[in-house]
Amino acid sequence: MKNEKQEKKQENLTEEEKIEKSKQLVVRCRKLESQAIEARRKFDWEWLVRTLYVNGYHFANYNRGTSTVVFSSRTGVRIPINLVGAHLRGVRNQVTSFQPKWEVLPKVTTESAFENARYSGKVLDYIYDKAQIKRKIKEAVTYGLINSIGIWHFDINSDKDIVINNEDPYDVLFDPNTQTADINDPEIGSEYVIITRKVSLDSINKNPKYKHFDNLSSDNFAAAAEYKRFLLQVVNQQIQSKNEDNATKILKQCFLRERDGDEINVKIVTYVDGIEEPLLEELTNDNEYPFEVLQGDITTGGIYGKSWIKDLIPVNRVIDALESHIFEYNHFFARGRFVVDKNSGVRIIVNQHGQIIEKNRGSQVTSLQVSPLPPSPETQIQRMKGHLEDLSGVHDVSLGRLPGNVRSGVAIAELRQSDATNQSDLVDNLEDFLSRAGRKILKLVAENWTTTKLISTTGLGGKPEYFMAVGERGSTKNKKDKFTFGEMKLPLAVIGRDNEVRVQIGSWLAYTKEARQEKLKELFRLSVIDQKTYLEYAEFADIDGIVERTREEALLQSKRGMQSQSVQRQYGVQLDDE
Repeated sequence: MKNEKQEKKQENLTEEEKIEKSKQLVVRCRKLESQAIEARRKFDWEWLVRTLYVNGYHFANYNRGTSTVVFSSRTGVRIPINLVGAHLRGVRNQVTSFQPKWEVLPKVTTESAFENARYSGKVLDYIYDKAQIKRKIKEAVTYGLINSIGIWHFDINSDKDIVINNEDPYDVLFDPNTQTADINDPEIGSEYVIITRKVSLDSINKNPKYKHFDNLSSDNFAAAAEYKRFLLQVVNQQIQSKNEDNATKILKQCFLRERDGDEINVKIVTYVDGIEEPLLEELTNDNEYPFEVLQGDITTGGIYGKSWIKDLIPVNRVIDALESHIFEYNHFFARGRFVVDKNSGVRIIVNQHGQIIEKNRGSQVTSLQVSPLPPSPETQIQRMKGHLEDLSGVHDVSLGRLPGNVRSGVAIAELRQSDATNQSDLVDNLEDFLSRAGRKILKLVAENWTTTKLISTTGLGGKPEYFMAVGERGSTKNKKDKFTFGEMKLPLAVIGRDNEVRVQIGSWLAYTKEARQEKLKELFRLSVIDQKTYLEYAEFADIDGIVERTREEALLQSKRGMQSQSVQRQYGVQLDDE
């Protein structure tokens, strides 16, 4: 949304003054971009090494003479055992195994405010499915574990639906002075954010919002970041090409804070290399960036951290070396080693009679005794695997293996709970991140859902719930409590822009199905939960039907009991169940 104050100020400037001011703005953005690139250079290199390692390139070496990375060599056998990738998958699946529970808290304590807050939580559940947030969370956690941060970019499409995209940390530059993951913090957040992306040159030239330039040419870069270009070339085989039919350009957007006293507004400057003026310049009424950042570990005084994967790579390198050594030994042991005289004329003939070794008369051919492999490599591998599990917080049970002789569901649940405790830092960061994301989603809904939308959500028991939702800036007649949709009268929820959102990730029951069922049975026997709650969390379908039939059966049994007692009193006959 454009800022009206800025438009009025621009009206007082001449055309030449406007152009010169725009050029100075692009110069400023390029300086900020250079500062952010220089401050992040060390992290870019570390991200390159870690991403290659997770993708299986365990023996890549950097050649300083040619400034290239060598991926293989002919010096001995090398076998990559990608345990880091397996442990990363285990942590990601453990952290994202439960759907986040959104809880929207009302600003006031009226009955209507509580009801609206409940429907706001339902809207978040609806968007969770609509925007495929479950997959987006997994992608953000993966980036957080490898690159130390994951980034969500929020937007609205033409149908007014919420769109969430995961941005590669390589493509987003933050103010080097940022001291927190909450980049929208007015004091210690980012003063600017720059995002880069590869787009087709045709999409720039034909965008009606952009100012057009005749000298705009393509660069055909795969990405703006140097190390990302190298990664794309190695992993995805994407190289720089000069295909005129599909010419591309790196498009850059700089989000700048403009301060006017205590008021903050975000200015968006869209520009490309090679052009002095911006393609688009806009000052919005929004005081927040359309981004939220997830930190993969606890980092103080900055936005980037060392990342979860850093301490695992040295241990995995030892395992790679030991496994390669054992394989090389077994290879030589199976094929054998021989000592032959020089110029002995030894050759091997293989035919239908078997393998025949020929040699010159008088020459010696003897088999070299190979010493048995000592147990130390196997012992060292087990020690390294133990270190890897302790460092990653992922043990056998989280990797899908039963530890030792443990077979009890309750014991397995306790072991999984122990692993979950090791990942509590990441879970806490994810809850804070999703709380900020939930507030931003509801703010976008309040500002952009100007007409009513039909919302359908599914409870734990599979029963659908329908209601209508509209943003607080919407234009419904008096915003009544009920809305007619076809033949149905549905409740109408008005979504406000200022909300307090809490998120809980995890289970108050257990981490395995068997232990969860045992816990439910115990709570039901103690009358802590009712029958409907028990059936919901036990994952039954048609819960209302089951509850109704149970009640009918109980009433029928009660009537039968009353009839049998009256017969006994009248005739003095003892009746049994038959």
